[in-house]
Amino acid sequence: MTRTLRRSAWTGAVTVIFALLLVWNITQVPTFGAFEIQTLLASTLALAYLAMAQSVVVIGGGIDLSVGAMLVLINCLSARFMEGTSFGGSLLVAAGCLAVAAGIGALTGFVINVSKVPDIIVTLATSFVLGGVALFVLPSPGGGASPGFQALVLGADGTAWWPALACLVVPLLVIWLPLRRSKAGIAIFAVGSDSNAAFLSGVNPLQTKVVSYTVSGLFCGLAGLASTAFTAGGSPQATIAVTSTLASVAAIVLGGVALTGGVGGLVGPVIAVWCLYLIPNIMLGLGVDPSYGQVVGGVVVVVVVMVGGWLRLGRGKPA
Repeated sequence: MTRTLRRSAWTGAVTVIFALLLVWNITQVPTFGAFEIQTLLASTLALAYLAMAQSVVVIGGGIDLSVGAMLVLINCLSARFMEGTSFGGSLLVAAGCLAVAAGIGALTGFVINVSKVPDIIVTLATSFVLGGVALFVLPSPGGGASPGFQALVLGADGTAWWPALACLVVPLLVIWLPLRRSKAGIAIFAVGSDSNAAFLSGVNPLQTKVVSYTVSGLFCGLAGLASTAFTAGGSPQATIAVTSTLASVAAIVLGGVALTGGVGGLVGPVIAVWCLYLIPNIMLGLGVDPSYGQVVGGVVVVVVVMVGGWLRLGRGKPA
């Protein structure tokens, strides 16, 4: 019990921060209801998936700089092929896009493990490749999405917030929870904590790397589909990829995933995404330019990293 509480302490602290920010934001608006809740969930759904994708890789001891580019690629792919299709056709396109994202993730993990080139180099190169492919798929913003698909992901009437919440919770329950409790999931945590010790214990490093990047790719695919549902189209802009990747790193740091690997989960980063979303809104309510929200968010991340490092040093672990 004590171990569980200690392990969930960081997520609990982030949840308290989110609750305080939410209450602050509620006091700034005349009415806070279903529409505002749906807006929060729909606006952050893609980034929440991306934070999950980054978390899986970082827990396994790596880092993925291509998650934003993968989001853009899947967004462009789905928007191009969903345009003018029926609801059933959109679901088939979505399934195909998820398969493509998982396949690219698996290939990335395979290349990293076989080449022995650091994750940061391979994924940086991968991000350029994916960005170029996205421009080939959709040279300029456009495409479309089936209204039925949008309603399935985000809700139909502008106040139904539960579809977006369900789209967030279901992958956690169906993908992450079984994986974390499986042999492959334990191997991801073991490799992230100490790759040499994990290898000597019989963990297959190639299989572990491929599994972690495949799951990460799957979450990136979900992020791309969520972006398509939210914008009803696709955009190949490179700035979206860069901004999304940096935001995913900020979210996992704030959400309690150690950049040294082996520590963390997927719930904390999702709550951190909501916190980062609320900061500009609160600043807007205070009459401050919301663009300064990025500055505040960056300061918060730096402080969190420093505090996390001090805590780990206090426990006798590397910062």
